[in-house]
Amino acid sequence: MRELVFELKYDKGVDPLMDVFGDCPELTSTLIASLVDHDCCWIVERFVGPASALDQIESIRCKTGEPREETTETTCEAVRHPTILERSPSTLVTHLFVESLHTCDSIWALAARRLPPGVVIQSRRHSHHQEFRLLVRSEENVEVFYERFQDLLKDGISAQFGHLGSVDQWAYDSLSGVSLPEEQRSTLRLAVKKGYYETPRETTLDELAEESDLPRSTVSYRLRRAEAALTKGYLGRLTPPAAE
Repeated sequence: MRELVFELKYDKGVDPLMDVFGDCPELTSTLIASLVDHDCCWIVERFVGPASALDQIESIRCKTGEPREETTETTCEAVRHPTILERSPSTLVTHLFVESLHTCDSIWALAARRLPPGVVIQSRRHSHHQEFRLLVRSEENVEVFYERFQDLLKDGISAQFGHLGSVDQWAYDSLSGVSLPEEQRSTLRLAVKKGYYETPRETTLDELAEESDLPRSTVSYRLRRAEAALTKGYLGRLTPPAAE
């Protein structure tokens, strides 16, 4: 496995979401994302900071009619399905399922189109900066991906390449304590058994639905909810405890 590391720096006024971080130095976020296929992905992001900043983030991320976060000059018509997984005075966790990636040139869309299947993305936001770490199966098309998204970046966003190399560390935490409803667990277990998460995939949602005697939409929904719960548990274990 290889990792690609880079950082984006945003000028004020370029991106509504990053403006909240720029105006609130104590606000941070960590995310993990997976490209399901060439046309959709899921993103779970954990924001930590003052309640007033989280209110702004929630509005931008979840309410229709609000300015969207976009990193490229081209208009993105991908369909976003936001869900709030957790909200407290100091924490907001959102799940974002994005489909129709072919209609835009976001980092997620370019990675889905250009990089080998199975990409996992970690990212951290703070101040005017967003750091990315992509775990990829090989270096195939990495240079093409990086050059393409640099060409498409909005004015006011600059990219700094970190490195492309072997994975020297990848945080791992047991998720055995994450509680899933039995129907989600059984569907997830079947998907793993049938090779749904292998690269290339050894089965499809339609085949899983037929074997489960369930509608395709139900299988898809259960897997998405299970993935969201597991990712939320993963991010929670990555967050250091607050200082006493």
